[in-house]
Amino acid sequence: MRGIPIFTRFGARLAPLAIVALAVLSGGCASQDPAGIRIAVGADGTGTMTVAALTAPAIASIGPKASKDVVWTDGVQLTITVGDFKSLDDVSFEDLVVDAADFAADGGTVRVVIPRGPDARWYHALHVSAKARKTMAKALARTIKKVELNENLTIAVEITGAAVAANLVQTVPGVSVTSKRGVATIVIPMEVLEQSGAPMVLAINWERPGRAASRP
Repeated sequence: MRGIPIFTRFGARLAPLAIVALAVLSGGCASQDPAGIRIAVGADGTGTMTVAALTAPAIASIGPKASKDVVWTDGVQLTITVGDFKSLDDVSFEDLVVDAADFAADGGTVRVVIPRGPDARWYHALHVSAKARKTMAKALARTIKKVELNENLTIAVEITGAAVAANLVQTVPGVSVTSKRGVATIVIPMEVLEQSGAPMVLAINWERPGRAASRP
C-alpha cells in the first residue's frame, strides 16, 4: 500500500514507517482512534509531520496468503507516513493548512485551519466513510483484545521545549482541545467533520520559558 503524501511548499520527503493490522495494536481500547496528524516543531521552525490513516482496503489485497479453509471477509489497516518540513508556515496536508508566519525562537502563535463538510479532503484521506466504519467496527470487535472505534480524528502539535495554550477560535460542540507538556491536541468526531460548516481554527499560543524574559 502506498504511503500518504505530505505536502509542503518545500516539496516532500516520504518515509513510510509501517502498514499495521489493528489486531496487533497493544493497549486495547483507547479514548480516541489512532488516525490523525502529529506535527512536531523544533526551535528553528523545522520539524516533522506524521500522518496516520485508517483504511478498509479490499480484503483480497491484504488477506493472509498462507492460509487454508478460511474465507477472509473484513480487513482494517493503519498506515503511518512521516515527512520533514523546513518551515512550519504554510505546511499543509490536503486542504488542512498551518499558519505560523510569526514563528520565532521564543514564542508566538500557530493556527491550524481545519476544513469540514463533504468537500473537505483531508479527513477523507485519514478515515473511511460512515458506511464503511460500520464494517470496520465489526472487524475490530473480533480482535484478540477488542478495539473500540470511537470515530474521531486527532491533530497534535508539539513545540519542543515550549509551554502551550490552545483553543478553538470559535467553539464547536463535541470537539475537545487540550494542552499539556508542550503539546496541543484537538480531537474531532467524524460526525462533526462530515457536517457542513465554516473551517475550524485551532489557535496555539506558545512560549519557551526563560527565552521571552531574556529579550531586550
